[in-house]
Amino acid sequence: MKKTSIILLFIAGVLICTTPRANAQASIHGTVQDANGKAMGFVNIMLLNPADSGLIKGAVSAADGKYVFENITTGKYLVAATFTEMKQVYTNTFNVAAGQNDINMGILYLKDKEEQMAKVTVIAKKPMFEQKVDRMIINVKNSITSAGGSALDVLAKSPGVSVNRQNNSIAINGKNGVVIMINGRKTYMPMDGLLQMLSGISAGNIDKIELITTPPAKYDAEGNAGYINIVLISNPYTGTSGSYFVTAGYGKKFLGSTGANFNYRSGKVNWYGNYSFDRDHVIQPGTGFTQIKRGNDIIANSTTSSRDATRAVHNLRMGLDYQLDTATIIGALVSGYNSNWDMIANNTASIKVNGKIDTAINTIDHEINHWQNIMANLNYQHTYKPGQVLHFDGNFIYYKDDNPNTYENVYYNGNKEYLYTNNVKTGKITPIHFWVFSSDYSTSIGKKVTMEAGAKVSISQFHNDVSVQNLNQDKWIIDTALSANYLLKENIAAAYSSFTITLSPKTTMKAGLRYEYTSSNLGTITTANIVDRKYGQLFPTFYISQKLNEKNTVNFSYSRRITRPTFNDLAPFTIYFDPKTFFTGNPALQPAIANSVQASYVFKDFVFTLSFTHEKNTIESFQTQKIDTINNMLFLSARNFNYEQYLTASFSLPITVTKWWSMQNNINTDWKQINTTYNKLPVQLQVYDFNFNSTQRFTLPKDYSIELTGLYMSPIYFGTAKLKPIYQVDAGIQKKFRNKKDILRFAANDMFNSGTTYRYVENLPIPGTIITGYFNFGLVAYKLTYTHNFGNKSLNGKRDRSTGAEDELKRVHN
Repeated sequence: MKKTSIILLFIAGVLICTTPRANAQASIHGTVQDANGKAMGFVNIMLLNPADSGLIKGAVSAADGKYVFENITTGKYLVAATFTEMKQVYTNTFNVAAGQNDINMGILYLKDKEEQMAKVTVIAKKPMFEQKVDRMIINVKNSITSAGGSALDVLAKSPGVSVNRQNNSIAINGKNGVVIMINGRKTYMPMDGLLQMLSGISAGNIDKIELITTPPAKYDAEGNAGYINIVLISNPYTGTSGSYFVTAGYGKKFLGSTGANFNYRSGKVNWYGNYSFDRDHVIQPGTGFTQIKRGNDIIANSTTSSRDATRAVHNLRMGLDYQLDTATIIGALVSGYNSNWDMIANNTASIKVNGKIDTAINTIDHEINHWQNIMANLNYQHTYKPGQVLHFDGNFIYYKDDNPNTYENVYYNGNKEYLYTNNVKTGKITPIHFWVFSSDYSTSIGKKVTMEAGAKVSISQFHNDVSVQNLNQDKWIIDTALSANYLLKENIAAAYSSFTITLSPKTTMKAGLRYEYTSSNLGTITTANIVDRKYGQLFPTFYISQKLNEKNTVNFSYSRRITRPTFNDLAPFTIYFDPKTFFTGNPALQPAIANSVQASYVFKDFVFTLSFTHEKNTIESFQTQKIDTINNMLFLSARNFNYEQYLTASFSLPITVTKWWSMQNNINTDWKQINTTYNKLPVQLQVYDFNFNSTQRFTLPKDYSIELTGLYMSPIYFGTAKLKPIYQVDAGIQKKFRNKKDILRFAANDMFNSGTTYRYVENLPIPGTIITGYFNFGLVAYKLTYTHNFGNKSLNGKRDRSTGAEDELKRVHN
């Protein structure tokens, strides 16, 4: 670590010493006092755009009531001040002209609510999509067609995002290394459980979703595709406020959800929380076909499946912030969820030899997948002065997955005569523990440099108890070859430093360096050190933004990232899918390293982005690992590919047609090259693909509005399997009642039952082998949602913070 500290200090010194002298920018400052002329500390100060009241910068007044905004460019501005139990006050609109270096706003007087003569209400309508330099923001709260849906449904319709429910993966611009955060905290859970959790987070409790494709050094280096941050609704109002919703709908079966969120803010206390319950009942048909060559014989396996599944998910989140003094806040947060998936599947399989049926199998599969989670967080924040803040966070996170399956396999010969019955019972119990501690510090160095630095320790422990049993003469006999209890311990220590430098009024640069040291050990009771790995890596990041004029901006970034093997992919167990298909772990998996460059051009609200990524040792899940032609079995596992390359061009095109019709169009085009081997022979695959997403919004008289969304995704690769095109169309209508506190929405989702229909074909060059599949997740639905907003709407300052658990483990993956 001493070597790391020297490296970080060296970079800091180089950055500071080599910073050119910037042209002068304005400093806006003033003082906040109460009605009696007493200085007020810890007041929230906001620098706003007078055109739409959009927040440009935020600050907190010092103990003497003084505040300052540094490095402000020319333009028109407005300053607002807000404090608990006091009325928000505004300055007049003022102009920062060229050559002005110092602007004194004088004194802002805050008064108690009853002394305020008039009330200022600022109403701003956010667009469905907002493109920023490093992220795309999806304002779910404003979406009509998202009403009654889930976080996963919203992601599936998001620009550049691919959700593959069949192999439990989420990709951005073709890259699978995605990290999921909830309110800035990483979710720390297996990907199959994560998809279930996202399916249970009701869109009615979501404010926005951020697609962060170029994370800064503050975030963990995990994930080559970037971060998806789901921000739940938080009400920054004094007193008590919130909302609740109820959704009822029907697809092929009944579905519904309900939820509420609240916020109580008074004096030094802020208490907040939300709860949701979601229940779905779906029918999911599927087929599969595998053909292999055994000697001179052609073996063909055909399967059909009809799954009848219900899923019930409870989500709860409660938090408390307490202001010790004008500069110090302590907080606590507890969250958890309970997700239960219960499915009965009727499956048929036929095995043909040279076109003639040899064996037929009827299978009844009963699966339960029960996930439980609890997270506890304690945090501390101290503001020394505006812009100088220290954070501490401690987190404990626990997950448990109980995933039992029973299979009744009835075998028949080619003449449909009964042969025998084979009963199989599998179990997988997976408890996971995390302890995460972090600290972050930010400060200004002069007027042109802002520094951030921090450290983090993540301690994790993962058990995976897998068992397979066969029924033999009324006794369950454990299959020792397929059963084992694995334990993985992994510790990650990290430190980072980054600097934001204003080179000129139109040029901003940000550079950072992160170091991560990883220690992983995997073993069983009988076999130790199956995996014993220790390694350290440096991860630099660099951003520069050049504002050409008021309408044109160019940006460039570089980052280096890592994707570690998931715990479940490492453990060398074997999971029984059906009599002829198995999934196995792969302890030989190595971490993948990706280097990415990105350039973007912004004209007004239009954004064009071009990026290139080269990733070594790419990890692809659910890949064809081995075909056993003797026993007619297919083995799947996660594999390291030699490398993959991605070239992506994306366009964000918001268009206002008239005052009542607006649209957002997003186009992503990709070139992807896959380089791997199979049976020691090289395999190179490449594809040019694109996806198009369009949202049309119509504002009608009497508070009615309509929303239409459509997406199309051309054929893409998931590993070496090629997925055929997907398209989806949604529509919705909304009516607001009673001063806009009551909202009624009707949404038709996936009207053509096509958005979650997966058709794929394996593209490995294996002579005589064909592998294809089809599966429909049956998520077409028609939903009616009622939402009611309640409470006081007097705006007050909201504490923006994140905890140290924001960057860890989407790596525990089934």
